[in-house]
Amino acid sequence: MKIAILGGGGTRTPLLFQGLINLVNTLGLKEISLMDIDEKRLMLMGKVINSLLIKSGVDVKVPYTQNLEDCLRDSSFVINTIRVGGEHFRILDEKVPLKYGLIGQETVGPGGFAMAVRTIPVVLKIAESIHLTCPDAWLINFSNPSGIITQAIYTHSSHQKVVGICDVPSSIKGIIAKISGKKEEEIYLDYFGLNHLGWIKGVYIEGKDYLKTIIKLISNYPDFEKLSGLPLEFVQKIEMLPNPYLYYYHFTDKAYKEMKDSQQTRGERVRDINLKLFEELEKSETPIDVYNKYINKREEKINSLEIDSGIKMEEGKGYVEVALKVIRGLSLGGEIAMVNTPNQGSICGLNPDDIVEVPVYIGKNLIRPFSTDNIPKEIELLINQVKSYEREIVEGVSKTSYDKLVSALAKNPLVPSIKIARKVVDEYIEVEKEYFSIYKNKTESYLES
Repeated sequence: MKIAILGGGGTRTPLLFQGLINLVNTLGLKEISLMDIDEKRLMLMGKVINSLLIKSGVDVKVPYTQNLEDCLRDSSFVINTIRVGGEHFRILDEKVPLKYGLIGQETVGPGGFAMAVRTIPVVLKIAESIHLTCPDAWLINFSNPSGIITQAIYTHSSHQKVVGICDVPSSIKGIIAKISGKKEEEIYLDYFGLNHLGWIKGVYIEGKDYLKTIIKLISNYPDFEKLSGLPLEFVQKIEMLPNPYLYYYHFTDKAYKEMKDSQQTRGERVRDINLKLFEELEKSETPIDVYNKYINKREEKINSLEIDSGIKMEEGKGYVEVALKVIRGLSLGGEIAMVNTPNQGSICGLNPDDIVEVPVYIGKNLIRPFSTDNIPKEIELLINQVKSYEREIVEGVSKTSYDKLVSALAKNPLVPSIKIARKVVDEYIEVEKEYFSIYKNKTESYLES
């Protein structure tokens, strides 16, 4: 078996690689091929990966390349981790909305919109290359915003063997395991929603729903709000465990103020510590030590809460575990995971081809979602609104339509009007012209008001 990693120069690649080498004997993994358009970053991450490979003692080939077809050829799985535009454009994504009184966040609201517009054309070309080079391979998408990117691939490319991954649901499961004292594999979460817009309406352990008990136990963890971003009172009121990204939808004004008052955006902080990592890797003879130090630094805010909360959060752990479950399940069968996948009737009111985030059964070459019922009406309306926004972004990019992009952004719950949406899109056209210039001068009269 061969696994290809696109975006192999990314800073989480060593974490993913460490997990994949555990599959060498289980699945007969013979090669992990890494591709990145940034040769320097790829080689520096390669220093860490080569050290991990030597330390592991496993027999697996690890070639590095900047050629997409070489990386894809004969692959059974392709893991997409690319960040189109890098940290520089992430920072622009986050800063532009703040000028218009909107939150500047990487994956939701206008920031996630801009990231999707940049990324969709690139991943569609990748998907077509996969379909031509290794048509039987499954494409596992890590690139954010994962739900939208997975939607674009599934509905607008020839390659439909695609699944999206996000670490948030599995991270929530890890927290529940710590609170309940149970192992993660003993817990089944009745989870539903879209990527970064999800809810847990059941926590099953040995067939019994312990959701209400878990919500009560949360009161014993005073730092729960810092870990999740959501007040305990809010969780108790909705009687469900929300995905932490719901903070941006329910506490928008507070989130905006925090971002506006901050000296740096999250993207700027990540850029600075990433630059330091690559500088240190260039001169270091102990790359694993440098990398481990980096991981601790990147999540120091979370780590500082561990002592008080008693809950340990491990950087990248969720992504890796879900990816391994998907690969094992599709190869051997018998896995359950929470992923981004076609709805196929799992959430009523959505189209069969709408990408949703739900628990799925993974069999050999098969992913089937579990059904969800009894969704509160107000949540159903929010899911439909966000999904309508996601659909129109994908259509707008595929048709190179300025009108549809403005209309899509105006449908986002975090954008108050089509007038503001138009101003934000116009600014992205100016500051991210490398990716947005094709939409310039395509204004229709109804968008001028």
